[in-house]
Amino acid sequence: MRLTKSLFVEYTTNPHLARWHVHDKNGVYAKILDKMYGDMDGLAIGNAVEERALALFQWQNIVNVESMQRKHPDRYQWYHLNTLDAFKTNPDVVYQAGIVHDNLFCKCDLLVRNSEGKYDLREVKAKNGVRKKTKANNLLDDMEADVSFQHFVLKKALKDKYSGRAFMVHLNKEYVREWDIDPEALLQREEVTNELKSDEAVLNIIGSMTENIPLEREEFCKVYPYDGSDHLTYFGTEPEKGTIWNIPQIRNKTKEFYEIGKILIDHFTEDERAMLRNAKWEENKSSNYVSLWQQWEKVIDADGIKQKFDNIHFPMYFYDYETISRPVPLMQWTSPWQQVVVQYSVHRMDEDGTISHKEAIIGAGADTNETIVKQLIDDLDEGAGTYVVWFKWFENTRNDEMAQRYPQYAEVFAKINENTFDLMEIFSEQLYFHRHFNGSSSIKKVLPVLTDISYDGMAVPHGAIAAELLAGIVQWKFETDICNKHIQNLLEYCKQDTRAMVCIYQKVLEEIAK
Repeated sequence: MRLTKSLFVEYTTNPHLARWHVHDKNGVYAKILDKMYGDMDGLAIGNAVEERALALFQWQNIVNVESMQRKHPDRYQWYHLNTLDAFKTNPDVVYQAGIVHDNLFCKCDLLVRNSEGKYDLREVKAKNGVRKKTKANNLLDDMEADVSFQHFVLKKALKDKYSGRAFMVHLNKEYVREWDIDPEALLQREEVTNELKSDEAVLNIIGSMTENIPLEREEFCKVYPYDGSDHLTYFGTEPEKGTIWNIPQIRNKTKEFYEIGKILIDHFTEDERAMLRNAKWEENKSSNYVSLWQQWEKVIDADGIKQKFDNIHFPMYFYDYETISRPVPLMQWTSPWQQVVVQYSVHRMDEDGTISHKEAIIGAGADTNETIVKQLIDDLDEGAGTYVVWFKWFENTRNDEMAQRYPQYAEVFAKINENTFDLMEIFSEQLYFHRHFNGSSSIKKVLPVLTDISYDGMAVPHGAIAAELLAGIVQWKFETDICNKHIQNLLEYCKQDTRAMVCIYQKVLEEIAK
């Protein structure tokens, strides 16, 4: 078993993920990654940031190991031998170096020659920060493991050629793009050499990996028993309905119930339900959910919903945004990983029940979203209505960002946010409970229970794919015919989201009128 950097990081932060990586890479492991990252192209995103880091050395001699010509049946040895060849010319930068030491392999983003002729390690991360948000400000666990493993392998394999100094290069979250990308302003560098794991600690983890990863699952679970983590990552399957993993906001109490063998919600006693209450022994969403589940399939708090609906006034605007978010900003006046609105759909409902629809989407190659924002303001009637969304934090935050970028519309966005109605709260606050929601208040879980509308068969079935396609449109990645087809599919998808809200609202009205 070859121990790679990625496997080391996974084992350090989540041993079961590392085991699935080795034992079922195309099955459970692939499902976990899909759940974590969706359709996001992590490799392309990482490469985009690394290319900006390379631009810092644009006038120097750079050797890209992956572009070197050599044939070898073992890809790890191929990297290693190419890297050794690269060092023979003493380049300023070795890019994508691959180093083998015994059964260990690490791939390094940048090895940069310093004034002493030795090579520093620079690990590039497509993140706005690499430290925990705590008083100690330590490196994030995965960041520490990542660089520690490389540092160890480089010391063993390169010896004096490696300087022994390790740096992390990450995004500057305060950076705002103004015309061409400025790599110096986009990226921040910090030395982390003294914050890495000791050689002894790295060897101990390697020894544990070698001993435990080959074990059968039952034996592995004895070494790493259930800790309350994600069901798929630990068990390799999604949880069945009506189990503790479906209880909302159960947090760290999942482990406690699992250890006492209390899995099915139907089996909870009143004392066990009470264990879910908060520190003051007050009812909360978790304990209330168990009570509702055990007594009814569906419960509607008509008075509670009516009280919520009393805050609504016409016209109603059911609206939804689609965004793009990239580490290297694609549009002017935006920052790393900022969610930039590039598409919207809005269904307007008047007091007489009349419903109309408007929409907009970004054009190929656009470098700002100004035209989208301007049309949005018109289509939302400049703040003169009730604005219905699903999970208002997202839309309201985007509105605040657009108000900051386009201050001429700040007053309108403030009005919209002040008059926002979050339809999701009807379900997240359990005013409308149904067992078939399975503990979720996601619109894609609620919609098929209340209506006959489905996303099945749509060319764009969920937001992650929409985001990737929209980014491709902005970057002009598609031929005209294909681009136009994607645009039509995206318009249908976003329209489906706002149509879904209208239908859910109408269904709830119908239910509370009974």
